[in-house]
Amino acid sequence: MKKINTIKIKSLKQTKKFYLWELKKESLTEKERASYLLALKSINKIIQEKEDSRGRGKGKYLDKIGRYQKRLGL
Repeated sequence: MKKINTIKIKSLKQTKKFYLWELKKESLTEKERASYLLALKSINKIIQEKEDSRGRGKGKYLDKIGRYQKRLGL
């Protein structure tokens, strides 16, 4: 499963690069530009969630700042 997630993240990052490249074109209409920006926002959110879920695991918890820390005993 870890390998599948890695592949998905890589493909999402490639798609993100393509959309950024497409946004540099001056010939895009406002509608096309808006759809690329919306897609980029969604892709960034998915990538962030997948990368955050990698760090989660048994014996870890969030501290006050929102970072994952190892549990120091029960």
